[in-house]
Amino acid sequence: MSFSEHQSMRLLFVDDEVQFLDTLREYFETFATVATAQSAEEALPILSEFKPDVIISDQRMGLISGIDFLQKSITVSPDSERILMTAYGDISSVVQSINKARISYYLTKPVDFQQLKLAIEQLSEASLLRRENDSLIKKLQLTNLDLESKVAERSAELQSAYTILQQIQNTREQMVRMAVHDLKTPLGNIELVLHEFERGGVSPDDFKDLLDIAKQSINTMKALVEDMLTVAVISQPQYHLIKDDLELIPFLTAIISSFEQTAKHKSIRLTVNFSNNLPIIQADSHQLQHVMNNLVSNAIKYTSFNGEVVVSVWCKSNEAVIQVKDSGLGMTQEDISEAFQEFRRLSARPTGDESSTGLGLFIVKKIVELHGGSVSIFSEGKDKGTTFTVKLPMY
Repeated sequence: MSFSEHQSMRLLFVDDEVQFLDTLREYFETFATVATAQSAEEALPILSEFKPDVIISDQRMGLISGIDFLQKSITVSPDSERILMTAYGDISSVVQSINKARISYYLTKPVDFQQLKLAIEQLSEASLLRRENDSLIKKLQLTNLDLESKVAERSAELQSAYTILQQIQNTREQMVRMAVHDLKTPLGNIELVLHEFERGGVSPDDFKDLLDIAKQSINTMKALVEDMLTVAVISQPQYHLIKDDLELIPFLTAIISSFEQTAKHKSIRLTVNFSNNLPIIQADSHQLQHVMNNLVSNAIKYTSFNGEVVVSVWCKSNEAVIQVKDSGLGMTQEDISEAFQEFRRLSARPTGDESSTGLGLFIVKKIVELHGGSVSIFSEGKDKGTTFTVKLPMY
């Protein structure tokens, strides 16, 4: 993919060297729409209206550094890709902050324009895939609404239903491509770490930081692969749960205990509220563990430091009710309506820079429904916490 295929590509260059900015504009405006700023303070207001596909910023600038600016830009323009230009002496701080500022590439000065162009072209493909994916999903939602009324009125519209199924398949393929894109960043981080090790001269402190980046990247990739494998398995038409007798209290206690260190790291109070004499239910313990891991993990992930997560279990009529309540970032009505879709990243962002595959809640809903149960979400809005309630039949 090249710039010539995407004349609408929007680039924002931020650098306090005026002559260098002019050179960048002259070189890239033949390929894309270019905006420039001489400081982070000047660039931040531009972001809200311009919404660049790629932000390219120098590290050393005035009061706000490139890393701090790129981190601030996440709130204003979360879908933008980010490239940092830096001197060799700043590489250590860049490596330590690369996840924090969501930097996709960093280039050392003096910048090779061909190398910069190649990096932007690669990021433009990811940006285009995201826009195409969002457009496909919106079109699919509109078409599905129309399909419901047409099928009810005329059986002759079955051909339209077949067309919709093809669109669904196309959307799934796009989603897989998005998942592949999500693997690029952690892979790039590992490549960066190996590059720093290869160069040598890494201090003990930097060695530990680099190792932590590599471990975090590996865990991100592992989580995405495991979630995709789980979706592939449970989405098969012939798939059946392997149910057995399951005692809820020891089962849930073991799962919650495994998250104690994660919660402690963010000073989150993780408490349980179990009713006495909970019955034995028929369930697939392996798949139900996926449900609880995702719900408890999300509650901690989207709860700020010093918050609280409460897991409660009780019986009501012929149902076992499991509730995970947090005091975290909360959800909008739009978030709630889209929460159980595949690869949907909601408006809130993890409070501790944790990763998200966008598949967790889809897996939760699928597994709960395979058990004949239901899952619901309640939130009064942003910063007012979220409650997930799972109901499982007791038979």
